[in-house]
Amino acid sequence: MRARVLALLVLGGCNDYDLVRPDEKNVGTEPEVTDPTDPVEAEPDIEVSPLSLDFGGLPKDCASDPQVITITNVGEGPLEVDAVDLAGEGVSAFALSGVTVPFTLAAGESVQVEVVFEPGAWVSYSPAVKVGSNDPDEAEVEVALDGYGADDAFHEQSFVQDYHEMLDVLWVVDNSGSMSDDLRTVSANFESFITVFTELDADWQVAVITTDMDNPTDSGRIEGPIISAATADPVAEFIAQVDQGSSGSGTEQGFSAVMAALTDPLLSGTNAGIMRADAALAVVVISDEDDSSFTGADSFSTWFTGLKADDDWTTFSAICEDFFISCYKYGEAADTTGGIVGDIASTDYITVLEDISMTSAGLTVSFDLEQVPSDLARMSVVVAGTAVDQDITDGWTYDSRDNAVIFHGDSIPAPGESGVISYPVATECPTE
Repeated sequence: MRARVLALLVLGGCNDYDLVRPDEKNVGTEPEVTDPTDPVEAEPDIEVSPLSLDFGGLPKDCASDPQVITITNVGEGPLEVDAVDLAGEGVSAFALSGVTVPFTLAAGESVQVEVVFEPGAWVSYSPAVKVGSNDPDEAEVEVALDGYGADDAFHEQSFVQDYHEMLDVLWVVDNSGSMSDDLRTVSANFESFITVFTELDADWQVAVITTDMDNPTDSGRIEGPIISAATADPVAEFIAQVDQGSSGSGTEQGFSAVMAALTDPLLSGTNAGIMRADAALAVVVISDEDDSSFTGADSFSTWFTGLKADDDWTTFSAICEDFFISCYKYGEAADTTGGIVGDIASTDYITVLEDISMTSAGLTVSFDLEQVPSDLARMSVVVAGTAVDQDITDGWTYDSRDNAVIFHGDSIPAPGESGVISYPVATECPTE
């Protein structure tokens, strides 16, 4: 009887639970069992060092020594690097070398990337080198770059406007058929040429010859009395001498005419007194054609500057047409001797004549610079304590061919005035 009661108790307890067939027990819920002998997949791990490079300041257009970035695989799997690039502001000032992407680094392997900095301006640069790879934790690593273009050193040079107290001027006039209109224009504005001399209180004199070497009455002979401050009406006398008509030779030989006028027998005869030993000498040619003499510009300039012990005492200037083509020889002589070239088609003859007269008198319109400016925007010019603007009409301009500051109009320094030109000069690149 006791045994039956126990059985019932067991059966009754089964009603409190779900009944599961033995073949369905734990279906789909069995935990995975890892076999300790299965291999674990190895992963790469990138390390980039250093994470920043500072190049400091370098002069414009100077390249730095290379700095190195090291890329290392400190993981166990192969590291695949698919990008080593510059990014951000100022990338043009940096260059990378040493690797070609893509590349793979085995465990423990490393490569070096060289970085060079070369600033192209006076500004700061802060781009970055970005390294992309298959590192599962760091797909991209960034190396910060810093550098700046260092300011150039400033150079100052001073000057004093000087002039010749004694001056001889020889005008060479083209009297061929095509020149009548141009000569009338010069004659009408000649007073502006003479005024410079009178304001300087200089001991000056002017003589006139023509470019005609075929007519024996010309051929280097002066066309009238020497004109000076003592002449009753120097302007009227000059106009009369310049007006040589238009029947002269069409073969204009300005160089030959000057050489004949300033050498014997004419120098000690017909032209006596036109070249004084203690006076500076200026020649001014006006022509619409280039020189046709057999003498070249270099040979003439050498001969001409040799007439005085100091090259600064001789200037050759020309008013002509198209100095690069039809008046090349005159232009070359003017450039060699520090003279002025003026356009015969100019509508502003007063300025042309004033510039020529000032140069002839030894007043410096063009001041050669001692060094080459690296930035014209930061150049300053001061005359007699007053800043002069950069302006082609009444200011200064820079002549890159001669590396000189040219003054114009009312800004041309007066006799005795001093000035200072300040400008940045490119610092020399550091040497190893």
